Amino acid sequence: MKVRGFVLIVLVAVALLMAGCQQQEQPAATTTPAEAPTGEFAGTVYIGFSGPLSGGAALYGQNNLQGIQFAVEDINKAGGIEIAGKKYRLEVVSADDKYSPALTVPNAEKMLEVYKTPVIFCPHSGGILAMEKINEERGFIIGAYTSSPAILQGGNKHIFQIPPNFELVYVPFLSNVFLDKGIKRAATMEGTHEYGVLWGEKFKEYWKSKGGEIVAEAPVNYYTETDFTTHLQKVLAANPEVILVVGPSEPIANLIKTAREMGYEGGFLVAEQAKIEEIMYFLGIEYDFSTKTVTKGDLSLLEKTAGTSAPEALVQLPEVTSDYRNKVLTQDPLIEGYKVTVSRIKERLGDYPVTWEHALEYQAMMVLAKAMDEADSLDPDAIMDAMENKVWPMDGYMGIPSYIYTKLLRIAPWDTRGALNTPGSALVIWDGQVTGYIEIYPKFWGQEYYYTDASGNKVWG
Repeated sequence: MKVRGFVLIVLVAVALLMAGCQQQEQPAATTTPAEAPTGEFAGTVYIGFSGPLSGGAALYGQNNLQGIQFAVEDINKAGGIEIAGKKYRLEVVSADDKYSPALTVPNAEKMLEVYKTPVIFCPHSGGILAMEKINEERGFIIGAYTSSPAILQGGNKHIFQIPPNFELVYVPFLSNVFLDKGIKRAATMEGTHEYGVLWGEKFKEYWKSKGGEIVAEAPVNYYTETDFTTHLQKVLAANPEVILVVGPSEPIANLIKTAREMGYEGGFLVAEQAKIEEIMYFLGIEYDFSTKTVTKGDLSLLEKTAGTSAPEALVQLPEVTSDYRNKVLTQDPLIEGYKVTVSRIKERLGDYPVTWEHALEYQAMMVLAKAMDEADSLDPDAIMDAMENKVWPMDGYMGIPSYIYTKLLRIAPWDTRGALNTPGSALVIWDGQVTGYIEIYPKFWGQEYYYTDASGNKVWG
């Protein structure tokens, strides 16, 4: 299925869903195909999603939603989940919050009232933090697709973070790409959203602690602004060697193109909300990762760029560098699991890149489904206990040979439960060469918190 058609279907489904919430009707049909006759299921368990499905972050929100929906389709085809000896199908109900926390909680309240959703996914830290104020009392789990460390610091027992913590993984790793090459003069163009502001703060703290200098700051609202010329004029006047950008892939691609047209020859440190493969797509660059050759477009637009990769690149690259092992590997150890996940998603997306939002949400939904099975209940405490203690190893579940995650961790001293132990990955483009990095694990640089297992034993920290 081509993306344009899918996006149209999703937007129509969202509009129908919100109407359904107001009238307390069953949700409108989604892109989920008819798998098994409804008579084979005792009922339906609804999985909620509140995220940006319109505006500047629409593609980011749709990538997250698609990952969850595709997993639900495949789970239903395999027979659904089993609770108390009965089979149940899953269905995703979604609502557009336009990346606004003020809309996330009302969306969640409607889903709880109408669909009794045991889990609600959200792909932005502002909305997640807002839901953390009500979710334990209202009895639902938050599927938190954000790398922000802020969501882990409230002691919430009904939350699981899906991507890696940017403060410990991407801030030090991506900064070091430039610092290790003697680059010191940085400018920041972080987003004005909660995640963007925090990313900028942590970057500046780390950069300056390592002897770097911040020469200019120009925050950008990537969800409303489309012309970045004025911001770039301010930044480029300070003659930076690298620019930090924090926002979705499409506007970041436009910013990079504009900066090059204005004569900027320095580097870009791209926070993980944007993905290098997506940026290539929006810049008209086609790159064959298997042969490491450009087949279309101008890769020099991304010269001296460091950012996050996606599983599609990791599947194809002939070799990758393990940050954890400090050595080059002929393939990622998780390659077989990536291949299955990417192929399942790719057959639905067509030419559009498979992003980490697709893959991580897909596998996280699989973990959640197995946790419901193991819990034999929709009680949030039972599901979280199963996710922490009963679902591992996931390898082989629903036909996926290896999973990105191998455990759910707690965060001390708050005893937040929890965070999936997701490793980071990155792409660096330098001197016309593309290098993939995997197994990027947390690097602590003064943090007082740490990760533990269920017994309180320190795992990371």
